[in-house]
Amino acid sequence: MSENRLAELRKEIDRIDDAVHDLLMARALVVEEVRAAKGAEGIKLRPGREAEVLRRLIARHSGPFPKGALVRIWREVMSAYLKLQGHLAMAVYMPEPGAVYWDLARDQYGSQTPMTSHASVRGVIGAVQNGDAAIGVLPVPTISDSDPWWRHLYSRAENTPQILSRLPVAQTEKVRGTYEEALIIGLPSDDHTDNERYYTVLEFDQEISIRTVAAHFQDSDLNVSIQGHWHDKAMHDQWLFLIEADAVLHEDMSEVKKFLDKNGVSVKGILKLGGYAVPFSADELA
Repeated sequence: MSENRLAELRKEIDRIDDAVHDLLMARALVVEEVRAAKGAEGIKLRPGREAEVLRRLIARHSGPFPKGALVRIWREVMSAYLKLQGHLAMAVYMPEPGAVYWDLARDQYGSQTPMTSHASVRGVIGAVQNGDAAIGVLPVPTISDSDPWWRHLYSRAENTPQILSRLPVAQTEKVRGTYEEALIIGLPSDDHTDNERYYTVLEFDQEISIRTVAAHFQDSDLNVSIQGHWHDKAMHDQWLFLIEADAVLHEDMSEVKKFLDKNGVSVKGILKLGGYAVPFSADELA
């Protein structure tokens, strides 16, 4: 390739860079108008809307530029604009130095977002409740958790956080060589997207086995997974189950009614703890 042609291509790249930069600045002005129109609401997380934006971009994408890189760039872009709406800070669960949740949070919400580490899950939840952080990062619940953090979200108090998102948003991404995942909590949002999973807590007033609950729902169309179980020995009439499904469970749902009738139990309480947009699969980003 001649030096003249190489110089022309570099000028073309500079022109494209300037055009991208102009559009980023123009987008910031529109975001400012949106913020002004909302008034003094402050930051309101909309992970469902973010997922829809990314899915639309992935669907229209073509050429050799990697889709995974596109997702990563847009996550940084959207986080930068989110900060224009107010104080954006993260509280991250860090039970030990080097825990992967810090990297998951940084990858999702950008290099410019302030972060604080907390040795306990209660510290993370408290930071979101009292407004010190808009975002809390906690591990994905498992059935083996002896003292699950999600039980602290089982409350109807106004400032109780909900589960809003799951990290990483691209399932193909490794963090520190593993496929570790986390959940994002924040103040409740009515933001949703079509491809979503939900968390619901069922509270029973008598003991019932994990196997019994799992066996009932395994053949349903809800794609149910039991993510947690909790019983406080000091409370003799409270057994909690964390259920993940394709829909929010409620007492009038036929599958729930069948379960209660079959097992002769009643639901003492039922509460949605939030949900998340399903992360992008390897096939979607191929």
